[in-house]
Amino acid sequence: MDCRDVANSHRFLDVLVNRDRVVLVGPPGHSAVLSANGLGQLSVALRDAAVQARK
Repeated sequence: MDCRDVANSHRFLDVLVNRDRVVLVGPPGHSAVLSANGLGQLSVALRDAAVQARK
């Protein structure tokens, strides 16, 4: 998902499933700043990843 760092540069936050675990991969060496819309997207992505991880 698209996000920004504290300097307002575009970065990406990935939600992956590795077997029965959910992995969040953030921008290396940076913070991820999410808007309210971005938080909604993260919530959906985490919920979907949790369902996949339980399979």
